[in-house]
Amino acid sequence: MRISILIGLALTLCGGGAVLAAEESPIPWDLPTLFERVPPLQHDASGRLAMVTWQRFRMSAEDKSFEEGKPLPVEMYRELARRGLTQALFPDEKYIPMALAIQEAGGQVIFVQGDGGNGPGGEAPDALHQFPADYELPEGRRHYVCPLMLEGWNIRANKVRETLSKFRDAGVKVTGYWMDWEGEPWPLKRGWEQAKLCTRCREQFPPGVLDDWERYRAYIALLRADLFSAYLAAPVREIYPACSITNWEAVVSTPETIVWSWTQSRSLPPQQLGLLTGSNPIAYGNDYLYKLHWEKLGDLPLNQETMDRLYTSVELAQVSQNEANQQRWAPEKQVLPWVDRYCPDEDDSQVPIMSRERYREVLRHLWLRGADGMQIFQPVRKGHESIATEEIEDAVAIYDEMLRYYKFLEAGTTMNTPVPALQEKGPIWSGLLLGDEAVVRAFVQDAKPASFTIQPWEDTEPVTLTAPPEGATYRLRHRAGRRVIVREEKAER
Repeated sequence: MRISILIGLALTLCGGGAVLAAEESPIPWDLPTLFERVPPLQHDASGRLAMVTWQRFRMSAEDKSFEEGKPLPVEMYRELARRGLTQALFPDEKYIPMALAIQEAGGQVIFVQGDGGNGPGGEAPDALHQFPADYELPEGRRHYVCPLMLEGWNIRANKVRETLSKFRDAGVKVTGYWMDWEGEPWPLKRGWEQAKLCTRCREQFPPGVLDDWERYRAYIALLRADLFSAYLAAPVREIYPACSITNWEAVVSTPETIVWSWTQSRSLPPQQLGLLTGSNPIAYGNDYLYKLHWEKLGDLPLNQETMDRLYTSVELAQVSQNEANQQRWAPEKQVLPWVDRYCPDEDDSQVPIMSRERYREVLRHLWLRGADGMQIFQPVRKGHESIATEEIEDAVAIYDEMLRYYKFLEAGTTMNTPVPALQEKGPIWSGLLLGDEAVVRAFVQDAKPASFTIQPWEDTEPVTLTAPPEGATYRLRHRAGRRVIVREEKAER
């Protein structure tokens, strides 16, 4: 179907009106606009995971089809699939008709849903910490659950089993179960402080764990990974054995290569993924990073250049640290990062938003540092409504660009995982190696190009490449002898 016919259909279904808002108005978040601004992929993506977005797709601002569980026309899901996207669903049986429509269109059924607070542990009665009679919880502080009370987790696991069984029985094939469960337990001091006071936790925890912060932190990190493995991944795999499964900020951290929190403000204790089939490192352009890191940077102006360097370092960090560990300990696991350019936790208008040019460059490097798929976090933000659509434009455009190197994305080995400094001005490069070929991307956060030398194969001579400010992509080939043939890739029109 021609795109003009599709847009006409979409406008008819949403009551008519202009496809694009005027330049001075925000870009509306709706499918007619998205399809007009984001062209279908030009390169083959068959067999690869679709990308999902946090903001659910709709025909217009007034469209409540998703909330009601009503499928859009099948052609809408087909056009999303042509762009490497799919409609993320909630794991609720009312979305079975929508899942069937997505499946009919050739799209992938992927579940994404958030959860916070006390999480699954809070679903059981009498799960909260039991404090001494004379203790008063500080005002404004949440009353947390006992980490070792598992009844609530079992309740949630049974809900997962029951729900997914209904999708299976309806003939739905589920490709992904990518949760955003950010609830307790966390290895944070606020939880430790309550657990130390809880009479039940004193009985349940192994001796000494509650008396030492570092021991508690490590214990809870491992417990958290075990809980998601046993009560999230296991129930899903019982119903859909081949399903892709992950959860927010689930990563592989080891003593040799410590993974830090997504903000790069605290280290994570050693942990593995268990029955999760993939990790979920975070790459957010969050204005909170200014508050966390600016004092470390010295006397620098608060401008686009310095913030872009800071965003670049942090967005590459957790993906790179996690990939270094997965290469060694879990190469069979997928890497499924959350990405975004704009996440205003502080909503500080003085902090520059990450530039689109730099964000696109970082996305290239995430693909070349092990990403197997992407989840795009782009809620519609008041005052910055257009960014929700721009995030999709950027993610799809760069994915299409990187699909030129399909075989490397599918089977290549990550060549480089060091994290650039918070104000790195030297060359930054990433690459994938496959047999006697490699693809490398490089750029520099400075005004002038810089050179760097790598040795892709042990039995070849080192090769020197140039990292320009605008970035460059190179194809490397290992031929007879020690010579490496280098070709700079030309941008596609």
